[in-house]
Amino acid sequence: MMKYDITFHPSWWHKNAGVDFTQEFFDDPEYRMECDLKMKKALYEHFGEYGLGEKDPKKRPLLGSDFLAAGYLYSEILGCEIRYEKDTSPQVMSRNLDEDEITEIKAPDLAANPVWQRTQKQIDYLLEKYGRVETYINLMGIQNIAMDLMGQEVMAAYYTAPDEVDALLAEITKMSIDIGKRFKALSNDVSGGVTAIVRQVMPENYLTSNCSVEMVSNDLYEKFLLKYDQQLADAFGNFGIHHCGKSMEHVVQGYSQVRGLTFAEVGAFSNIKAVREALPHVFLNARYSPVRLMKASREEVFAEVADLVKNGNNPENQISVSCVGMDDKITDQQVKNFLDACKAASF
Repeated sequence: MMKYDITFHPSWWHKNAGVDFTQEFFDDPEYRMECDLKMKKALYEHFGEYGLGEKDPKKRPLLGSDFLAAGYLYSEILGCEIRYEKDTSPQVMSRNLDEDEITEIKAPDLAANPVWQRTQKQIDYLLEKYGRVETYINLMGIQNIAMDLMGQEVMAAYYTAPDEVDALLAEITKMSIDIGKRFKALSNDVSGGVTAIVRQVMPENYLTSNCSVEMVSNDLYEKFLLKYDQQLADAFGNFGIHHCGKSMEHVVQGYSQVRGLTFAEVGAFSNIKAVREALPHVFLNARYSPVRLMKASREEVFAEVADLVKNGNNPENQISVSCVGMDDKITDQQVKNFLDACKAASF
């Protein structure tokens, strides 16, 4: 049976579960766990007939949440300001560093980093009280973090200061491996904060979040970013790439060179047939657009999901489908249209 999944924007949770995504949600384990109970109950109330949510949920010792896709922690560790609001994910304020300033960025000593120490405090609390930690912090991609430090200036710096940018990416990768190994020591299931579907199909996968790679050419990816994705793959063994952009096919030749790539998330409106041709033996999760879901008829949703499955599948049935980021404007019926379409397309 094909796996499928839905993930809501914080505005939906705020409206339907009464959850506030203030700093307390991300820094206070007990508050977050209480919110998690509300979120599971809300899912059950709205979509319980699809096996979603729980009528009587139990507490989970959570670090982060697999009900969100909120990337901020790695950038905050490197000095970015984070702004919190009740109905959206944490917003990272770029440091807007220039080509000279980025030479000062080094992989931090996490034991001495105050932001990590806030995280470590939560880990210690959960281990002491519950004996385990489920860690679903977003595993931010290397260029995503670089953009939080430099803004779009990183795109120009690839040409004007290639050595400085390369050194920055190297330091970010060192930090990411350090953090990732700490998470892996807590649980082998660490990627739910990037995309929840991976927990169903390949929970042991380490999934990097390459949202901003949509903005670079395949040549730039291969020249600057490929080796760092490879370092992540070598460090964690079972490696995945989340690419939520609309044209994953334009960098898929670069992605195909990553040894150990086992999972790839294909952004809505990408040419999934071309992606499948380039990645014949990689598990693909096809994203369906939440914006499209609000506009499409039930019949159109059924046809489009069926096409995703047909064009993205392989003989091993390594395909799943998800719709991520549905906000408080989506109706229950529209969500059910997607869920029914996935059930109909299932093999």
